[in-house]
Amino acid sequence: MNDQETALGLASTPVVAVRPELDAMDALYEMYRRDVHHLAVVADEDTVGLVNAADLLQGIAAQYPKPTTSAGSLCPAQGPRVDATDDIGFAAQRMIDAHTDAVLVMRHGRVCGVLTAVDLVRSIAQDSVAHQQKEGSR
Repeated sequence: MNDQETALGLASTPVVAVRPELDAMDALYEMYRRDVHHLAVVADEDTVGLVNAADLLQGIAAQYPKPTTSAGSLCPAQGPRVDATDDIGFAAQRMIDAHTDAVLVMRHGRVCGVLTAVDLVRSIAQDSVAHQQKEGSR
């Protein structure tokens, strides 16, 4: 893996975001419709956090039979974040420390990407294939 790559360089963009008051079930529908596994939860200019399908499903089940649960109420406190210029090694360590599979990528206090463990694994695999091809051409 090339540690010179930045968090934003590997992050999924554009960011799929929802408002905190959105019903959790509607947030799940949005994830399905947009084919994403994480949603940024953003209120005006303030980022509330990051949720995944498991967060939403567990929240809905825990609140049952309450008619609605908001996506914002299911965000883990603030969620892990990295700066857009941070290297991917730092971002990976932030995921490990937070026991999560994704971090919000921030620039000037605003969400500009979502970096996932899958993005990191994909980068490692691509670097490995490129290295093998380089060695094979010698």
